[in-house]
Amino acid sequence: MKKLKLLIITLLTLFLLPNIVNAASASVSITSSGQIVKGNKVTVTVKLSSQVAIGSWEMQLNYDKNYLQLTSSNAEGGGNYMVNATTSKDGTKSKSYTFTFKTLKTGSTTLSIGSLLVYDNNMDEMDVTASKKTIKIITQEELEASYSKDNNLKSLSVEGYELSPSFNKDTLNYSINVPEGTTKIKVNATASDSKSHISGVGDIDVTSGINTVNVVVRAENGSEKTYVILVNVIDENPINVTIGNLNYTVIKLRDNYTCPLLYEESEVKINGFDVPSCYNENVGYTLVGLKKDDGTVENFIYNDGKYTKYVETIGTSLKVIILNYEEDLKGFKKYEEKIDGINYTVFKASENASNYVVYAQNIETGKKDFYNYDSINKTFSLYDNEALDKLIKLNETYIYVIIIFLAGLLLSLICLISGSIVRKREKNKESKKEEKEPKKNNEKENLSKEKNKKKKDKLVEEETVKEDNNEIKEVEDKKSQEKAEETKEFYDIFEDDKIKKKKSK
Repeated sequence: MKKLKLLIITLLTLFLLPNIVNAASASVSITSSGQIVKGNKVTVTVKLSSQVAIGSWEMQLNYDKNYLQLTSSNAEGGGNYMVNATTSKDGTKSKSYTFTFKTLKTGSTTLSIGSLLVYDNNMDEMDVTASKKTIKIITQEELEASYSKDNNLKSLSVEGYELSPSFNKDTLNYSINVPEGTTKIKVNATASDSKSHISGVGDIDVTSGINTVNVVVRAENGSEKTYVILVNVIDENPINVTIGNLNYTVIKLRDNYTCPLLYEESEVKINGFDVPSCYNENVGYTLVGLKKDDGTVENFIYNDGKYTKYVETIGTSLKVIILNYEEDLKGFKKYEEKIDGINYTVFKASENASNYVVYAQNIETGKKDFYNYDSINKTFSLYDNEALDKLIKLNETYIYVIIIFLAGLLLSLICLISGSIVRKREKNKESKKEEKEPKKNNEKENLSKEKNKKKKDKLVEEETVKEDNNEIKEVEDKKSQEKAEETKEFYDIFEDDKIKKKKSK
């Protein structure tokens, strides 16, 4: 019995073991950003891959709809369900899907794979492992707070030279001396934080004298720190020039000085040195480069040991050098105005005019003339005398009109003032007259009042007499009536006696 059981187990093992050993495997990965700001979109990639050919598959990307809203997908159904069968007899070894989600609220959410079935090209089920992906959704404020503030350098050096003092991340200012004739140095720097950005490194052009090299480190959060290297290119015999209150050094190397447009390279002898210069035949100017203490280079006109600052003013189609013009220009007044940041003497018809007339020299032709300058559009045009004469006449007409207007205004004011004085005098006369009349009026009023009072008193007296007469009359009438009544009674009695006598007879 035991031998039979062992035989059965052995046979089953022989049949099943090849399937177990030869079962192919596949994997499903989920990749995306690990952190995203709420409201932004996040892209999720699902990749099915295997070392052997895959024939068909079906799977589903599971996600929490409280945190994520699916906005687009290249899955077969356009949603989160992925199902396919290859039409190629060789199958495929990988397949990727892309899903785009909108983040809805802050917090952490996990994406996973469900309903997973994968078959090889022989329709045998494959062993599949699937990963998960957690996405952290945060606010913009949380994101910015998470940015690195590290704007320090880990190292700073100039190739072939030693910095003074030695580098320290908290030391910002350094200096080096390099030999005469040096035109380039190489600056190397490494940031403490790989997320920060460095500018001002690599090959840097330098000229004789002091050169300032700024190495700027910008942290992930935007904060910056600047490390400054002063590179002194030694000049054994410098040509120093003081103009105004500023100190300059003449540039003695051609590689350190570039000519402006329309100027040709030339040389001029200064203090026994052949100094690189620039020459324009049209204007007859020789320019040299002077370097300030801060390393900036400016062009100066050189003429027999004298230096004059050179400034080009470029319009739309003209390049001119504005010159000083001491005399007056008919029809215009002199004003000081800035053109390209520099004060010049200009001529304007009025203080608020935007068009100027300047005296300048055309660099291309060398001709000196008056030019119209439009300060709004920053354009030059050749000055038109005929147009100017018209403008002057127009201005004169305006002046005449203004004079006539002012004269009329003045006349009107005189009339107004005269009228005002006359009215004031008449008013004073009336006031005096009115002052006299009140006295007369008062006397008349008093007489009138006395007359009225007498009339009133007389009326009252008459009324009183009348009332007294009425009372007397009433008394007299009453007495007369009483007397009449007494007389009537007497006659009545007498008549009665008469009647009685007659009856008695």
